Amino acid sequence: MNQQINQLVKSIFQKENLEQCSLQELQRYAERHPYFGAAQLLLTKKMQVEHNDNYNDQLQKTFLFFNNPLWVKQLLDESGNATIQPAEKEKPVAINEAAVLEAILPPVASTEVVSQIEEQTNLPEIQLQIKKSQEMALKDELVFEPYHTVDYFASQGIKIKEEEKPVDKFGKQLKSFTDWLKTMKRLPITDLKNTPVTQAEQKVEVLAENSLADRHVITESMAAVWEKQGNTQKAIEIYEKLSLLEPTKSAYFAARIAELKKQ
Repeated sequence: MNQQINQLVKSIFQKENLEQCSLQELQRYAERHPYFGAAQLLLTKKMQVEHNDNYNDQLQKTFLFFNNPLWVKQLLDESGNATIQPAEKEKPVAINEAAVLEAILPPVASTEVVSQIEEQTNLPEIQLQIKKSQEMALKDELVFEPYHTVDYFASQGIKIKEEEKPVDKFGKQLKSFTDWLKTMKRLPITDLKNTPVTQAEQKVEVLAENSLADRHVITESMAAVWEKQGNTQKAIEIYEKLSLLEPTKSAYFAARIAELKKQ
């Protein structure tokens, strides 16, 4: 008898096998537990063994209690009389790992290893030589300093020592423009002949000349202060100087001068 069927009998009826249970006993148990699939399965198996006429009807009813009808049919058809032959123990086979590695990995020629080591060794030296040649090319590209990067105020005889910090407004303004000129970008040598004088350079020259004469900073706010104080002549002078310093706003300053002259 099937071992799984006998295991159900032991669990439910505390008997050794299905043969010890009568058909009437199984029918009464199934009627008391109509929704118990195991009871229906045992009843079906009992009807199969005794070749009961109601076997097929009970079998279809049992299928309703299980998701896999094929499994139920296989369980019912198993007789449980098959004998199991023990499997023969296989003797472990010794594996030569060295031979396997030689068969898998292709032999590497010693000359290839040496060439690879030489290439890796020479690579940093080659990169260093390339870097040095590039630095020498950059140095040879510009052999003299472009004109407009020269310190304008130093060329005019105005010198400020680096260790001395200016304390007056004129000195601060002079140093700021000097630093600006020193930090301007260098132009290629081929463009120096065709480079026109920019408005920024003209502005610096005018500012330097006026600063040397007046020794103070000129701003539009100063002109507005003089105008509020009623000193229109001073305001006009400042606007005239500002029109030279800022050519783009010369029309605006000219209009302000005309308004002040009407007062």
